[in-house]
Amino acid sequence: MLTVFGSPITNVQDSLDAFRQHGDRMRGTYRAHYRFDASSESPYAPARLERPESLVESAPGAVFPWEQVYLAAATCAGSDYPMFASHQGIPLDSVDLVIEGVFDPRGEFDDISGFHAPPSARHCFLSLHVEAHVVSSAPQADLEALHRRVVSRNMVLGALRGIPLTDSLVTAPPRESKKSNRE
Repeated sequence: MLTVFGSPITNVQDSLDAFRQHGDRMRGTYRAHYRFDASSESPYAPARLERPESLVESAPGAVFPWEQVYLAAATCAGSDYPMFASHQGIPLDSVDLVIEGVFDPRGEFDDISGFHAPPSARHCFLSLHVEAHVVSSAPQADLEALHRRVVSRNMVLGALRGIPLTDSLVTAPPRESKKSNRE
């Protein structure tokens, strides 16, 4: 069940009541987390969703339609890293990808029963940020080119092109295994 700040939401009136009661607290940040490493069985492992404060009490097993956008973006963009790295011969120890998006549902309910959403909430999905943490021994230029390819050509991110998008890449070399002092 959809729960907003502890109250169940089952219809339009419940939504409007929550918007009026909580105002700008309805705007929040979603994060979808994707991970791939040597223990991963498939690059298509599902992403994990972190909900904004207003929705944390919603049913943990439920994925609401608007939340699927974040999960699809994280899984699709995340899986591009190991797939294209493998194809291009780029060694990849791990990738941790987070799709972070600011969401404000009030725009969908604008002009219903006297409710007026703030103009900034008009499109509900307000921003997306792609942050990739890549562990690899590959040259920095190769990792940057891989990241650029994912961000600029990923099919789900492309479908979301109407949402302002920013991105960042953090790279690190693999940790070297420590030799035993007992030789």
